[in-house]
Amino acid sequence: MLEILKIGDYVPQSHLHKSLKISRSRVSEILSELEREGLVTRIKMGNQYLIKLLDSPIKEEKLRDLKIGIVWSSEYPFLSTFAKRVKEKLNIIITPIVFTNSIQATKALVLRDVDLALTPTITQLYFYAIFKNFKIIGGGAYGGCKVLVKDSIPLNNLYSSELSTMDLVRFLAIREKILPQNLNTWYFRNPGELINASSRGLVKYAIVWHPIYKKLESYGYRELLRGEELELQYCCTLAASNSIPIDLRKSLAELYRSSLEEYVKAPENWMDWYAIRTGIPRDVLMNGVKEYKINPYLDENQIINYASKASIKIPDVNSIVSAALN
Repeated sequence: MLEILKIGDYVPQSHLHKSLKISRSRVSEILSELEREGLVTRIKMGNQYLIKLLDSPIKEEKLRDLKIGIVWSSEYPFLSTFAKRVKEKLNIIITPIVFTNSIQATKALVLRDVDLALTPTITQLYFYAIFKNFKIIGGGAYGGCKVLVKDSIPLNNLYSSELSTMDLVRFLAIREKILPQNLNTWYFRNPGELINASSRGLVKYAIVWHPIYKKLESYGYRELLRGEELELQYCCTLAASNSIPIDLRKSLAELYRSSLEEYVKAPENWMDWYAIRTGIPRDVLMNGVKEYKINPYLDENQIINYASKASIKIPDVNSIVSAALN
């Protein structure tokens, strides 16, 4: 089958059973296994699937360095614990690559510019619906998000980050009539754009994460709502490329979960490594500790509830819950 897939970028799935002279169900079984191994990806176009052959999975014995994409934030100091455990147990170095927004970081995972990504669950679910070449293997932190308002601004502008937890909070806050219905929504590509717009009096409402909201509060913005009040149990979750062998993904998932459990016992012990790699001062990270709550576990029911809150109807929710490693 792999030889047939080499004939073009995208091969219709219907072509495979005809070429191999085997049943459609058997072709589907084989493709499911190849997806799990990170060898192919399936994209639905109309009423058929197109199959793309991917690069070969990384050989585990050659892995010495895993790049993890993160969004610039005070959310992830527990990466220090994770990096330490992975080095001790697997002799693999974890290297953070910092992005300014969730779309960039998740796109890097899909394109295999990074091997892992800590990005918003909502971003991962949408990307998974299209590409299916990664798995969500661990929970993370939630909270650390605020809806802010500056009453003196006459404009009806709201600033948020696109296809992110902030965007989901925006949607829910409008649906719950916490925010006005007729807002003009602007998406900033990086925190600097938001700070610049707010200093020019263009931002009445802002939905942002720590430590950005601390800066806006110093500009006179007040808290209207915290993200966790909307009962979102996930903000960012850990996803791993299918190019990482499945046994290694499972080992990373176990180490990640135990790392989060260790981190919450004494978070102050794990700030320096993360501060050096992100440029966020230690005192700012310590201030952020109380803003975030840790949820190490992936729970299928919670993922379904999360997707339902986002009103995901296309694709069917059940088709994207398989994003979580099982």
